[in-house]
Amino acid sequence: MFRFTVLVCSLLVAVHGCSWGYKEDQTMKCEVDNNCNYGCHKGYCWSQCNGACAVRSLGVNHKCAECNIKEWCWQKGDYGGYAQCSTVDDCYNYRFNGCTGSCTV
Repeated sequence: MFRFTVLVCSLLVAVHGCSWGYKEDQTMKCEVDNNCNYGCHKGYCWSQCNGACAVRSLGVNHKCAECNIKEWCWQKGDYGGYAQCSTVDDCYNYRFNGCTGSCTV
């Protein structure tokens, strides 16, 4: 029974996925490699990030934490500044660029 419980818990952790869901439309997508949501809002790319939620990520900062606080930041563009977009698909190449500032709620 103990082995079964450990196996189930391990599988639940492994399939955590993006905390904000899988709304695969023109407002938000889920990057399964790092469990972070990202999207396009008012012409700029944003991404989920770990600020206060870093405590929940257990020090694994390259993965987004499963956290009740929806923390996000504007994504860096290729040459500094903000990554610009018309749709969420424009943000695909910027999803790993990092934040232009700190995470916010």
